Amino acid sequence: MIHLLMIQPEMHYFRHHLGRAIRGFFDQRGYVEVFTPVLVRCPGIDPHIDAIAAGESFYLATSPELHMKRLLGCGLKKIYQLTHAFRSDEIGKYHNCEFSILEWYETGINYQDLMELTENLIQTVDRQMAEYLSRKPLFSLPFARISVDEAFEQHAGWCPSREWDEERFFLDLIEQVEPALQDMPAFFLYDFPAPMASLARLKPQDPKLSERFELYLKGVEIVNGFSELTCAREQRERFERDRARRIAMNKEPYPLDQHFLSVLEKGLLPDCAGAALGVDRLLMTLTGAEQISQVMAFPLPQV
Repeated sequence: MIHLLMIQPEMHYFRHHLGRAIRGFFDQRGYVEVFTPVLVRCPGIDPHIDAIAAGESFYLATSPELHMKRLLGCGLKKIYQLTHAFRSDEIGKYHNCEFSILEWYETGINYQDLMELTENLIQTVDRQMAEYLSRKPLFSLPFARISVDEAFEQHAGWCPSREWDEERFFLDLIEQVEPALQDMPAFFLYDFPAPMASLARLKPQDPKLSERFELYLKGVEIVNGFSELTCAREQRERFERDRARRIAMNKEPYPLDQHFLSVLEKGLLPDCAGAALGVDRLLMTLTGAEQISQVMAFPLPQV
């Protein structure tokens, strides 16, 4: 049986207004909207993210992150992008293989500044959407902030930065920590253990921790952000380590982005911070949708 349209017609208007609110927020603050390739040679090395191949030498982008940082290396200071990203085998209540993503980067700020900006973004967009939807704002109160170590000590009984165990971390995050915090309307988890740094800078005063945060709205992770790592040697070592992990997991060892590493090696990437936001998840939160398919015109089964 062929379904012509599953999404409610008004959701198209909701998405349109959300996009306008996001662009307006950044435009008013002097950001430049940029456009980077969807077809890439190096889709990233994260062992937990698999790319979709597009021919023998290309992949669909899992994130615009590395290309956007290369633009910072060319002299841009404040940039944002609304685009699509693609990740293999991601389908579920909050996942679709193709999804909408917002990323933004600013030079001269750190992850603490970025948390303030992120809170401002969400509250501004929420107010505008509330007016359009004729309801009260959902996130008008200040966002709570709790460190990862504090959250795990309170709700899982151990400290990840002192006794790192990756399998235990993800299990307790899903089964203990997130459920204990899900009644908070909005909260930041910050200062992730160093093994979870991704492309984030480690804290100079405590290198067991990274300058990384995640924002949860109504119990759902919406934003991932951090102070960006600018050290070429450390970044290459992390890439090589993650590539080795992919090989050990019998996953394709994607090529390293040598163009990005060259920007770091030449010292062209300034101190900066950046974040990625799941637009579809944000739209779910703002409209009360229970499945990501309810906010997409053509989720994977309907493509």
